[in-house]
Amino acid sequence: MSKIQSKRRIFFNLQVDCEASQRSIDNVELGKRAVEGIHEVLADASRLAYKATYVVIPKDLQAYGEVYRMLEQKGHEIGLHLHPKEDGWEEFLGIYGYEEQKEIIDYGKIIYEDTLGHSPTCFTPGYFSANDYTFPILEELGFTHGSVSLPTRDLPQCACIWGSSPLYAHYPHRFNRSLQGNVNFVNIPITCDTASRMWGGATPLDLRVELVDAKNHYYTIEKSIKHQLKLAEEQEKDHVCYIKALTHNIFDYSDKKNFRRQTLASILDIVQDLADRYDLELVPATTRDIAEVFRSTHALPEKSTELELDQRGRKGWSK
Repeated sequence: MSKIQSKRRIFFNLQVDCEASQRSIDNVELGKRAVEGIHEVLADASRLAYKATYVVIPKDLQAYGEVYRMLEQKGHEIGLHLHPKEDGWEEFLGIYGYEEQKEIIDYGKIIYEDTLGHSPTCFTPGYFSANDYTFPILEELGFTHGSVSLPTRDLPQCACIWGSSPLYAHYPHRFNRSLQGNVNFVNIPITCDTASRMWGGATPLDLRVELVDAKNHYYTIEKSIKHQLKLAEEQEKDHVCYIKALTHNIFDYSDKKNFRRQTLASILDIVQDLADRYDLELVPATTRDIAEVFRSTHALPEKSTELELDQRGRKGWSK
């Protein structure tokens, strides 16, 4: 076995939430330039051909679907993104019950199919807004993977409450969105540092390109790598190590002087440098790629996780 084959792999994915047609932005040309600029940054990376997952709201798909068809042909992934208010509903997916939520997601799925000629399998809701109906609906509609949660985010005003949900790839619970279970959908959260808080403490510092500079992202990336390696060594031998970054197509990534473009380029260098430092094989990936690797090492459970009450503190109560 060669040296590189003996290394532990770490996957890297960039997710781009494509929503420039939103009424609050209303700049499709900016969105198109941003997507093309991001593709340019990924293609220009010095050592690896990086991949992205572009999750796209219906109006962006309709406005410049030819760009997404081109990106798909080049090996990138196109998923579905939803901000329900843009399509005639209220803003947050997590406020809806089963029937309405299914209708909203199915509407987006139809637009996607009309634009790209096949069904979407990857999904991310706007604001990571979801509830206990969301994962079973996605399973029912044929979605197989995506980034639906943001662990420890607590934004009830956005119907986004994730508490101590799993930090890494997992099958979700059928009745409780914050637990692991047996829904046939691989949820792959964005990389985040739950100890570093933003927005008044309501959300963790996630690996969102536009949030902070490259130096701060360095600490988030290294902290996640170290935690995952420890997890793989001590608890889960088959843990799938990955770094998943996030950005939006509402910044001018076509401008080489743009701060976000420069930060993204630095993140790519940081991930490679840290992979080298920790003797890891860095593998460019789409969200689908990570989900497929996860499935190859984690069988779908036959039933949801059984919980046990910790009763160690009750010893001697009956006396």
